[in-house]
Amino acid sequence: ILMSDYKKAHTYPALQPLAWLYGRVMRIRNKRFDTGRTPITAVSVPVISVGNLSVGGTGKTPMCLWLLRLLLAEGRHPAMLSRGYGRKTRGFLHANTNSTSREVGDEPIEVARTFAGKLPVFVCENRVHGAQRLLQADANVDTIVLDDAYQHRFLHRDINILLTDYHRLYTRDRVLPQGRLRELPEGAKRADIVVVTKCPADMSAEEVRLTMGELNLMPKQKAYFSAISYEPLHIDDLASRRVLVFTGIAKPQYLIDRYKNQCRSLQTMRFADHHQFSAKDMKRISAAADNVDTVITTGKDFSRLPSPLPPSLQAKLHVQHIGVNILFDQEEELKRLILSKL
Repeated sequence: ILMSDYKKAHTYPALQPLAWLYGRVMRIRNKRFDTGRTPITAVSVPVISVGNLSVGGTGKTPMCLWLLRLLLAEGRHPAMLSRGYGRKTRGFLHANTNSTSREVGDEPIEVARTFAGKLPVFVCENRVHGAQRLLQADANVDTIVLDDAYQHRFLHRDINILLTDYHRLYTRDRVLPQGRLRELPEGAKRADIVVVTKCPADMSAEEVRLTMGELNLMPKQKAYFSAISYEPLHIDDLASRRVLVFTGIAKPQYLIDRYKNQCRSLQTMRFADHHQFSAKDMKRISAAADNVDTVITTGKDFSRLPSPLPPSLQAKLHVQHIGVNILFDQEEELKRLILSKL
C-alpha cells in the first residue's frame, strides 16, 4: 500500500469552528515568539528539543533515550528535562529510580531506571526555570534534552527535532478539537530535523518519496525514517504460552500485533494513556494473570505500577522496553548531523 492510498486522519468536522479559533490563537502566539515580542531565554549549554505537533503517541520517549545514549557514547554529560506529564506535584523535582509516577510522571522514571539513576533527570512545568535549576543542581551537565517541548518556546533550543507518526502524518491532521494537532501544520517549519516514526521495517523507496513529497520540507530541514524496535524478552517457548498484554499507552496496537501471532493465545487489557494503576486495577490484572502463563507490559506502564506487586503477578511479568531503529542505514548520518549542530 502506497502512502497516497491512505485515508486522511479521522477528524470531527462539526468542531471545525472551534478548531479555526484555536489555530488562530496558536498562530498569534507563534508570531509573538518569531518577532521577539515574547522573549526566548537561552541557557549556557546546548539544548535539544524532542516533540511533535500532535497529542501523544509519536514515540518521544524512545527518541529521547536514543539521543541520551548517543550523547553518553560521545563522552558528553547530558540531562533530561521533562514536564512530568500526569504527576500530582508541581515545580522542579529530581526524578530518580525510587520516584513514583505521581511525583514525577511515568516517562522520567522510565529514563531514570534505564540509566540506573546515573543520568540526571528532572521535571519542571516551566522549562526555563527547570533548565536553570538543573544547571545549578549539576554543574557537570553539558547538554539538555527536552522531552515534549516543541510548543514550549520560552526556552531556546539549539536543535529542534519534530516527530510525526507514519500512520498519522501532521499534514493529514487538523488542530484541536477537530483533530489532534496542538498547532497548525505550518509549525513544522521550526524543526531542524523531522523523524517519521513507527514506519514499516520494510518501507519502500516509493513510500519514502511520496512521504517526502507530502511533508514538503524546506532545504534547511532533514528528514529521517524510523521503525519501532523491541528489546528481546527471552521468554522460553513463547509459541506454547498463553499471554496477557496490559497497557496504558496511547497506541498499544503495535505491541499487541507483535505478540498476537507468536504465542498460543493472547489476551489484552487496555487502559488510557498515562493511566495511574489503582489497587482495583491491580486486582483485575492479577485475576487475568492467573489464567495465563506470561504477562507483558511496557517500561512506561511498569513505572506506574504500585509497589509491591502481587507475588503471583510478579513471577509472570515481563517488561517490554521499546526503542528506535533508524531506517535505510541513516543512523550514522543522523548522529553526525546532531553532533555537528552541538
